[in-house]
Amino acid sequence: MMNEIQLIDQSELPQRLDKYIYHPLYTTCILINKGTIVVNCNGNPIQLEAGNIFFISYNKYYSFLDTGANSEFKILNYDRNFSSRIRLSISKYDAYRLINANSSVPFSPKPTDFETVWTLLSTLHQNRKKAHDLQRDFLQKANINIFMAIIYLLAAAIYDAGEGHEKIRNKRKEEITVQFLQLVADHYKQHRDLAFYAELINISIKYLSISVREITKDPPSEILSNWLLSEARAQLIVSNKTINQISQEFHFSDQYAFSKFFKKHVGVTPSIFREQQAATVTN
Repeated sequence: MMNEIQLIDQSELPQRLDKYIYHPLYTTCILINKGTIVVNCNGNPIQLEAGNIFFISYNKYYSFLDTGANSEFKILNYDRNFSSRIRLSISKYDAYRLINANSSVPFSPKPTDFETVWTLLSTLHQNRKKAHDLQRDFLQKANINIFMAIIYLLAAAIYDAGEGHEKIRNKRKEEITVQFLQLVADHYKQHRDLAFYAELINISIKYLSISVREITKDPPSEILSNWLLSEARAQLIVSNKTINQISQEFHFSDQYAFSKFFKKHVGVTPSIFREQQAATVTN
């Protein structure tokens, strides 16, 4: 299980940060203990300050624009499906939101909560650098429990901030929503038809829409579009692929159909969007 978790700090990053753009296969969580850093996430510069926690989902690209001379931060990467294999005493949807966070806004827990998480994270970081006996892997078990404690504390901090104080949700609709979100993560490039997802979950399109809307407050079609647009923006920013190649990768009938879809949601064509971003991110 611990192979699904990666943890580094600012000292382990390349010296020329501006040359590296990351497209995580894992969900990324950046915790800032000292100083200020600026992260470019899918073309949006975001300033992070001491006490901030920033989640970056695996479908996004990010780079460091500025890390500051005295900044201290850690980067935690974990398997995007980790939430389905751990037991949290919170709702499945809240667990999914926590592990697979897709927000572009830094989270700021209470200073005491941040300090506790940072201390545990530092202990986990130190432990992972130690050699351990595979035959008697006590350290491995300790690390798993430390990570679990970090997740629980993050969940508690989010609840205390008010994000978890919602009305009790229908468990069946919650399960459907989590299934849908996980399926979208795997198939959004190839399938934009809700019938595909409803069939895999073995429910009607209408009940899928009702369930997802009730739990997330967003229609499933919008969630699908947002996943696709997030990846499309990233591809236009960091790759040298032509717009036609991107449209084929996302299974549009042609480049015109993709450009029409993109402009409808973003307000400009893919080519104009790429030109606008060229000044801030170099391919």
